[in-house]
Amino acid sequence: MSTSMTNALATHPYVTVAPSEIAAPEIEHDVLTFGSFTLHPRRHQLFKNGEQVALGSRALDLLIALATRAGELVEKDELIAFAWPRVIVEECNLRAQIVALRRLLNEDGNDCIATVPGRGYRFVVIPSRQKEQASRYGRGDAQPSTLPTLIRETIGRDTVIERLCEQVTDNRMTSLVGPGGIGKTTVALEVAKRVEARFKRGARFIDLSEANDAATVKSAVSKALGLTADDEDLWDRALAEVQDGDILVVLDNCEHLLSVVSDVVCCLRERAPGCRILATSREPLKAEGEWVERLLPLALPSSTETRLGELLRSPAVQMLVEHASAQDSNFVLREEDASALNQLCQRLDGVPLEIEIAAARMGSFGIGPLLSMLDGEFRLQMAGRRTAAKRHRSMGAVLDWSYMRLRPREQAALRLASTFTGSFTRNAISTLIASELRLSSDEALTTVQHLVDKSLFLAEEDGTGRYHLLSSTRLYAMSKLEEVGGTQRAVIRHAVYALEVVRKAATDRRSFPEAWQLILGAEGDVVRSALAQACSVPGEGSPSLELKMAALGLTVTTQNSPLANG
Repeated sequence: MSTSMTNALATHPYVTVAPSEIAAPEIEHDVLTFGSFTLHPRRHQLFKNGEQVALGSRALDLLIALATRAGELVEKDELIAFAWPRVIVEECNLRAQIVALRRLLNEDGNDCIATVPGRGYRFVVIPSRQKEQASRYGRGDAQPSTLPTLIRETIGRDTVIERLCEQVTDNRMTSLVGPGGIGKTTVALEVAKRVEARFKRGARFIDLSEANDAATVKSAVSKALGLTADDEDLWDRALAEVQDGDILVVLDNCEHLLSVVSDVVCCLRERAPGCRILATSREPLKAEGEWVERLLPLALPSSTETRLGELLRSPAVQMLVEHASAQDSNFVLREEDASALNQLCQRLDGVPLEIEIAAARMGSFGIGPLLSMLDGEFRLQMAGRRTAAKRHRSMGAVLDWSYMRLRPREQAALRLASTFTGSFTRNAISTLIASELRLSSDEALTTVQHLVDKSLFLAEEDGTGRYHLLSSTRLYAMSKLEEVGGTQRAVIRHAVYALEVVRKAATDRRSFPEAWQLILGAEGDVVRSALAQACSVPGEGSPSLELKMAALGLTVTTQNSPLANG
């Protein structure tokens, strides 16, 4: 982070910047024991009565920093530098983590951590020390991890990571599902890193993005287990390798080979009872016993927030600022940037890949100009890291990967959904699909469900049966709609549906005054987006014109309207 940025943020009452000049304490090899707890600093693990404790990485970092210097005062700045290296944080985050640690470590009313007001904290229990040996799971330093190393700390994912750590231990098959660019690989790696010591054979990470059939999937799994392609009966040997030992297998990027991967998973489950599988995919595998975790976008700040300190509470903002600072040493964030910064984060939908790509351009273009670039094709074509997989080098590439794997009717349905600028109901999109594609109601609903499964239609969290598209997905689908020359037709169908909604609400409110609010409450975004596009459809008999008048409570003659002829 630049000095100017650090100085600018350091004046905020809610913000603390991890000082780069404070060296992180060296992690020692000794195992520390206090009460019923055993801490392995080098392996980044905490056990209670022999069972590993699920603890977030920040809290564990703080515990290591304090316990390895038991009896000493550890300043707040030192703790922040260790647990949040090169990241903008608020001091309340440190306090919250300390509270969580105290709650966990408190035994018989004895507090292990004392507060030194205005300065920092002291670990008041002096632990016993012994040299690191093999863990109870049979994995010591003699078997180093083979997992890929994460370049940066995960941000805003502690809750889902902790939940997944328990799931992959308790369940034989877990799938992490979400849209492209949402951060599934990063979360899966962090989970594997935290739990690999629970398995005698550790964890293996297998990228299936280049696999194209059952043979290449089985070969990738076999190679991850240390077998070579020259081995005879390679797959049988791979199954024998995992048959007698606990192991976590991470299968990354499974969406293009769902049936193949499901068969491989089934085989592993039958032959290797101790094998646990964590798969990442844009849609569930639908394998027997599969437990599905849907990964959501990073939390956004309130859309009306304009205070920089408050914005920095949001994981999406934290990631944007961290990546921008890493990309440009001259990047400076000022209080007057707060409003534009919030708008930028809202537009990026909390999608980590979009945040990373946009952050690389904040220093070059500035926040305001970059905002205006997110409305067109430039957003889809902005390139990310050169070292990224081809399907992740731009949002256009991410969406190409998904779109090319859709059935024709699913592609058409996605294009139709691009006419909705906000949320839309299940009834709205299924009606458009059925009328445009001449499908039955059940067929249209099945198509909707397929797009939900594939993480292209995202369900609203309130359980109201409404969906939305991520901004980049909508922009991509609009471009595809234009390519097939279907924009005007789709807008008209949208307007026809919205007009019927408005008419029904207007009719029902004569008997039930609350009907208007009830109907438009669910369909409000559908009607608003239809009205916003109404002017794009020419002609006096346009349903869009009728919609505008009906929404104003005006009567319109429908004799020459497209509605008059059905």
